[in-house]
Amino acid sequence: MKKKKRSLCFDDYPNLKLGFSTQNFLKCMPVNLENLEEIITFAAVEGYSFIELRDPEAILSLDECKKLAEIARTNEIEILYEINANILAPGFLSVFKKGLENTTVFPGKGILRTLISNTEFAADPNKKGWTKEELEQIVSIANTCGELAGKRSIVFIVENGNEAFFGQSPLYFGFADFFNRTNKSIGLQFDTSNPFQNISREKSNPDQVEKYLTTITDRWFTTHLKSGKDGVFQPVLNDNPLDLGKVLSLMNTSNVPYVAFELASVSDKQECFENHGRSINYLYEKGLIKICV
Repeated sequence: MKKKKRSLCFDDYPNLKLGFSTQNFLKCMPVNLENLEEIITFAAVEGYSFIELRDPEAILSLDECKKLAEIARTNEIEILYEINANILAPGFLSVFKKGLENTTVFPGKGILRTLISNTEFAADPNKKGWTKEELEQIVSIANTCGELAGKRSIVFIVENGNEAFFGQSPLYFGFADFFNRTNKSIGLQFDTSNPFQNISREKSNPDQVEKYLTTITDRWFTTHLKSGKDGVFQPVLNDNPLDLGKVLSLMNTSNVPYVAFELASVSDKQECFENHGRSINYLYEKGLIKICV
């Protein structure tokens, strides 16, 4: 039964679809069929257009994904699928291939996202970016994944993370170096907060990041709408070094369709749900969104 009761839309940005990542619930709602059905129903009732289903190690079976896909279709919710293994992590390709198979059954454009970095930074607190050898390895693996995804009519996208957004060759290389070297079929999930919060080893200039985004709009597919106030990932949307209104405007003019709340998960389930409402209120107070019953 269709359960959608209202819709959420942006006042000045009619090309945008609003959703959220299920990582927002990971502390209180582990990845399983029952929890994800509840989250999909919540998305439909509240008026979201899609969810990003965060299955970090691709533990969901194909049969479970088919069941979730049917629930999503009934509720008119698109699903973008997210694994959380980074490209240089041990066993990445195994997780990727499982995730790719799962992605094929979900309603929507057919998007599989992964992290670009993580484990290679964990052991070195002073590491700002990749070595030349690491960059070449990441580019090679990403291009292979992009080709495998393309053969299944899936778009493979990566999210900027620990690495500096811009490198300083030859000292180290960053996200822009990677993206400029990969095949054009590989897309971007832009995280609005990561380049400016403590997760990044080299905090970026917001104007420079915005300028770079204008050069890759044909490869930009989704955005994590997220706040890193004082360098810390926040559980509720708030102000951000790169103005969120600017990001939404650029997405709209560039026909980048998917914008998703990514909120720091908390241990209380009800608070997790309420934080989405608080984030909607933030956009409403900024004059960026309206609620259509």
